[in-house]
Amino acid sequence: MIKKIILIGAGNVATQLSKALLNAGKEILQIYSRTESSASGLAHKINCPYTTRPEELLPGADLYIIAVSDAAIEEILKTFQFNNALVAHTSGSTDIKVLYDYDLRPAVFYPLQTFSKDVDVDFNDIPLFIEAKNDNDHKILTGLAKSLSSKVFSADSRQRMLIHIAAIFACNFTNHFFYLAENLLKKHRVDFDILMPLIKETVRKVELKGPFNAQTGPAVRSDKNILKLHSEMLSSVEDYQKIYNFISESIITEHTNNREKHKNEKL
Repeated sequence: MIKKIILIGAGNVATQLSKALLNAGKEILQIYSRTESSASGLAHKINCPYTTRPEELLPGADLYIIAVSDAAIEEILKTFQFNNALVAHTSGSTDIKVLYDYDLRPAVFYPLQTFSKDVDVDFNDIPLFIEAKNDNDHKILTGLAKSLSSKVFSADSRQRMLIHIAAIFACNFTNHFFYLAENLLKKHRVDFDILMPLIKETVRKVELKGPFNAQTGPAVRSDKNILKLHSEMLSSVEDYQKIYNFISESIITEHTNNREKHKNEKL
């Protein structure tokens, strides 16, 4: 059983994960971050020691969680001093093999969620994906994950990367579209809040019907007159126009192909 944990990182993931671990009765021995303000800020919140020097990481933790940017993972590993320690990174797209060149027990502990330091989340509803080099460590980490969440899965590095890509479409790209919509409305002095009921209902319909069946709008109807009018209105913002046309064509293609598939199945 994992009881004592050191968190390497003090950003969005580390902040929310540390709170969840404490709520599950785990002890956070130490926080590490290169930035003094980040390290001290998180350590103060969860009442534990911190360091900004990798050589001062404490020995004896049951688990070391590396919750830093993908580019910084190897930098952390080069200074890691404890042989045969259980070490898990939290990245969606970094292969577990990045840990193989070091004398430790490699693992991955990936929470599928968007995190912010100042917005608390309910970990019980967050999917957690586990990967480990050996079966016993996989079992141990699965036990830890189940103490945090009701949705625990095993995924290898390739599966996890595909999940991460899908998450980028569903979250990061969607949020960028919200930003573009907000910019369009601002130009005409319209408040973005008018879209919130629509956004909430869209998510509700996706949960009820699935994304494909929840699709509405002129593209799914192949309403070329409306699509042309919209595209012309966006001519002054060329990048927006390109995105609008590309996404509309993607919707048309997917739904046309689906209709043809069902037509052929009935023949």
